[in-house]
Amino acid sequence: MNRDRRLMILLVLGIVLIASAWLLPRLEWVEVDEPARPSGEALRDDSLAARRMITALGYRTRVVHDATELSALPTGATLWLNQALPDAAAARTSEQIAAWVRGGGHAVIAVPGDWQPQRLSRAFGIQALGVHQTRSGARLDIEGRSLQVGIRQCDVFTTPHPIVWQATVKGYKPRHSDDDEDDSDSEAPAKAHGGKALDDAAAIAVARFRVGRGALTVLCDDRPLLNPNIGQQDNARFAAAVLLERDRDEVIFATQPEYPSLPAWLWQRAPLPLLALLALVILMLWRASIRFGALQAAPPAARPGLQLHLRALAAFLLRQRQHEALLRGPRDEVRRLLAKLPGSTAEQIADAAKRAELTPDAVSEALDTAPRDAHHYLRLATTLAQIDTRLRAARPRPARRNSR
Repeated sequence: MNRDRRLMILLVLGIVLIASAWLLPRLEWVEVDEPARPSGEALRDDSLAARRMITALGYRTRVVHDATELSALPTGATLWLNQALPDAAAARTSEQIAAWVRGGGHAVIAVPGDWQPQRLSRAFGIQALGVHQTRSGARLDIEGRSLQVGIRQCDVFTTPHPIVWQATVKGYKPRHSDDDEDDSDSEAPAKAHGGKALDDAAAIAVARFRVGRGALTVLCDDRPLLNPNIGQQDNARFAAAVLLERDRDEVIFATQPEYPSLPAWLWQRAPLPLLALLALVILMLWRASIRFGALQAAPPAARPGLQLHLRALAAFLLRQRQHEALLRGPRDEVRRLLAKLPGSTAEQIADAAKRAELTPDAVSEALDTAPRDAHHYLRLATTLAQIDTRLRAARPRPARRNSR
């Protein structure tokens, strides 16, 4: 290692030490609690935390999943529509909910976004003015209490109903309506000023209105009331302020109904046909999978014609009781094998009887005695087969020559 390289290493180390000495005293380690992800019932129900909090405060709560139940609500209750109703449900129930509020009920709704159905908000005469955006939430004064609410994007609004109390925010960006986009080019300069942000204009973010004999609470954003956010800042106090009233002892949570997928719906309605169909598919796959196995070896060449002919001939002779003719072939084969044994005929018979574990008389009877009936023929044929097998097994094999 030369001198220049050593100086370069020392210079780099010095820069690192100086930077560390300047940076480390300025670092501050802060423990931050990371909220756990919702699971189980909290994952399926966004208003679970708010419902449990209200129950702990002594109020009765219940959940309505079917939009048809909204037409028969008690007037002494509060209804929170924490999600915008779909168009099909809103068309049937929007006027019913508005009539229920005018008759003495209390509804809590949020201003719908541009992409959400507008029928329910229109039934109450709610008109969105624009969007108020903030990074750290908004400071809202609700009935003399100052609350820091975690509102990030707030759709400010107006409505013609009398105000019971309200909380405003300062500054918003006006929203363009569909009619503005259809205006002619001659009016474009006049409309351009409407799209600029109004930094000093105050607009309603949360308010409670008197509608007939009932009440209507409108939120610019209901996300602070949901499970992931209700435990942050003053969102829990905000939820209690907008949902609870002194003269009402029940809060009804109306959630948007979850429509199951087609497989889930079929499983709920017809599980047995689905199981039968699944079993049928498994059997079809099992049957087809055999064809995709290893290739089978080609069967050896056979002569089924001669085999069938011999079997038919033997069956015919057996029916005709030609037992002597049936034994002629096996006897000739056994005599040929006996002739290859050493010694005289008596010695050959004795040797064959010893190898077949029979008596010499049994061997002689199998070779010379005519069968009396079918049972006698079967015994003689079995004896000849046993002798033939033992003599063939005892035949000496020629020695193999080792090839070099």
